[in-house]
Amino acid sequence: MHRLRRSIIDWLERGTKVPSSRYAGRCRYILKYEVGLWGFLNHPDTPLTNNEVERCLRGSVIMRKICYGTSSDRGEKFRSRVLSMVETCKKRKLSPITVISQIITAVNGKNEYPDVFGLMST
Repeated sequence: MHRLRRSIIDWLERGTKVPSSRYAGRCRYILKYEVGLWGFLNHPDTPLTNNEVERCLRGSVIMRKICYGTSSDRGEKFRSRVLSMVETCKKRKLSPITVISQIITAVNGKNEYPDVFGLMST
């Protein structure tokens, strides 16, 4: 993998020098976050693709298409965030209603957001 990684980095570095600013910029961007391309090597539980995520979001995307979206950007952000939270709850075997309730209670009481997904303990 070391040889492959070095080869890809070399090609990306060459790409930063092409006359097309569009492609040169993309190569610079990928190089900037290049370390993230290889995360699966150090973390064996990391999937190589995001197919599972795509399948989880498919229902939300179909719903958005058949109901013609919302009438505002704010409404669209709200819906996408709630649906994302519901999918996260499903994956973590949590009740979405309980999680939403905990968040709303914290906001109404002007408290910090609760660590409903246990992300802060790691």
